[in-house]
Amino acid sequence: METSEPLVALESKDIADRAAACRDLSQMGAVEHLETLATVAAFDKSPGVRLSAAAAAADILSRCRVGDARRLLSDDQREVYVTTFSRINPSVNAGLFPIMACLDHPKSRTVVLGGLRDPQADVRLGAAVGLMRLCTSIGVAQDSDLEERVTGLLADTRHQPDAVAQIARVCAASGYMSAVDLIRYLQLSGTHAEMVMEALGVLDGAQHPLRGVWYSDGNDAGERNPQPSLHPSIIVFDGATALVHDGKRWAEERKFVPDRRMFIRRVGEAEAGPAFQARGRTYYAGLGTIVNSLVNVDWEQPGRETKAGTRAIQALAQTLEDTAEDHLSLAVMATASGLVDVAQAALISAIESKKTPAVCWLALGDLLWASQPKKAKGYYESYLKKGKRKDDPDGMDRAKSRL
Repeated sequence: METSEPLVALESKDIADRAAACRDLSQMGAVEHLETLATVAAFDKSPGVRLSAAAAAADILSRCRVGDARRLLSDDQREVYVTTFSRINPSVNAGLFPIMACLDHPKSRTVVLGGLRDPQADVRLGAAVGLMRLCTSIGVAQDSDLEERVTGLLADTRHQPDAVAQIARVCAASGYMSAVDLIRYLQLSGTHAEMVMEALGVLDGAQHPLRGVWYSDGNDAGERNPQPSLHPSIIVFDGATALVHDGKRWAEERKFVPDRRMFIRRVGEAEAGPAFQARGRTYYAGLGTIVNSLVNVDWEQPGRETKAGTRAIQALAQTLEDTAEDHLSLAVMATASGLVDVAQAALISAIESKKTPAVCWLALGDLLWASQPKKAKGYYESYLKKGKRKDDPDGMDRAKSRL
């Protein structure tokens, strides 16, 4: 939190205070803050604050789109908010369109699609941002009507070349395979032609089988929520079989087929990358940083070994990069899966890598304490030299007591 009372800070004469309040509401704001943000987004004297207020409203609404959270706003309430936010002039604040996208109401969809034909390029770009946010939510992953409506825009001659290129980009990001032929026959030039070629490349790549490891942080695509309603999840592919961990144990899903393949930017990331949606979740390529929130590992009490877990850890070991962080993540998952030997080898690899987290020495000491106490003490000694008490007071005390 940058402000102690965001709503009070929104009344400040200082632009920095008002902007900070919007950022706070983006993280922790709720439905009851939408009216205030609508006023700020429409009428604040600062363009930056207007945009920040619109972004905060969209982020709040992104937390009300899917699953049980959607019930936070009824369809009637969404329609009321469509009217409320329509006070925003898109030529003054193009942040209107992501708000309308996250309201996800038939009337708000019409606003987003209509913005793509606006005479002003900045407004069209804002509408394209809204379209991306509308189409990539897991809530519309199997909405064939929306897909047909969006892909049909590619043949609408009322759109300027920049809008057409952006629509093609959204279709690719959203995994709209039905758009391939329409995109292929677009006649654009310059940077717009490059965007179209990139879109075709993305859709072509989505036809290759899923491989490697993928993670879900529990949030919907485009959702900004520090406390997602869903637990993190990992999927690692072993041939055509998906091995899934949702926080309890590994489970096997044969002949796994995602709802759709995508190419999107995860909130907080700078660039877009491969993704897919399945099981009511959005998964991104790689392991991310979710392992410690996925399992509560006890290095001295490994989990129970299972056939699915053994296969998953073997597949995981083959996909991770040769970094200390990835070796540590493998060790965590291997210990939780009862594979102590794999965990030990992974921790040793982490220690031999660069930028090794201090916790690796503590973890290896704990892992070996019962079976090889003499060797464990050597790792505890290293931890006491490299670790910081503020990071893990209990671990520091444990290492000292065992020496």
